[in-house]
Amino acid sequence: MERNRKRNQTDGIVFNGHDLSSLVCCKIRRPVMASVKATFEDVPGRHGETFKSAKREGYDLVVDMWLRTARRREVAEARHKLAAMLWTDEPAPLFLPDDPTRYLMAIVSGSTDLDEITDDCPMASVTFHIGDPDYHGQSRRIDVSGSTAFAVGGTLPAAVKVTAKPGACSSWRITDTDTGEFVEVAQALTADSVVRLDFATEHATVNGSIAALNIMSDFFEIKDRAHLKISSGTATVEWEERWL
Repeated sequence: MERNRKRNQTDGIVFNGHDLSSLVCCKIRRPVMASVKATFEDVPGRHGETFKSAKREGYDLVVDMWLRTARRREVAEARHKLAAMLWTDEPAPLFLPDDPTRYLMAIVSGSTDLDEITDDCPMASVTFHIGDPDYHGQSRRIDVSGSTAFAVGGTLPAAVKVTAKPGACSSWRITDTDTGEFVEVAQALTADSVVRLDFATEHATVNGSIAALNIMSDFFEIKDRAHLKISSGTATVEWEERWL
């Protein structure tokens, strides 16, 4: 029985920078993908329903943990160390052993059953709640001068951060040439100006102060193979891969 249990356990879970394998063996119970909520609506005078929308929802990921310690005097100390590793007051990166290059943003939720870790049964079930169903992949960056094309990576669209030195000009723009979407800083810039754009939060600054934007600006996302163009100077574009 012990041999079968170990065969089904997995090591190498890293949460919030802590390698849990130093204290526990783990068995993960997780879905292939996040729960999907599809909504439909009735159409008067017709049979059936028409599709309205679909979205991926948050979900719980359950991990069974067995303490590595076998000595009675070590159980309490290991329990306290494990609790310190698991506690955080906001979501943190969770790396799973079968997918070490991508992570989920997770937080321990509900009862952890830590009180069930006793001398006779050093085991606990810990539930991580995944609010953001996307996997986060590698952090990537590319330098842009004029126009460029590049592979984004991942299977989902990604938001970018841009740091630009546009030089002296009356305005500065970055454009997705595939869609025509753009963000334009609509104010005079100097040779010393530094423009920073955060497309996820739709925040733009020039030398640390809020930037004036063209009202037609649209903070777009990039996916698949992106084609970007800047109106002048140079820019560094950074993003993180997003995966289903």
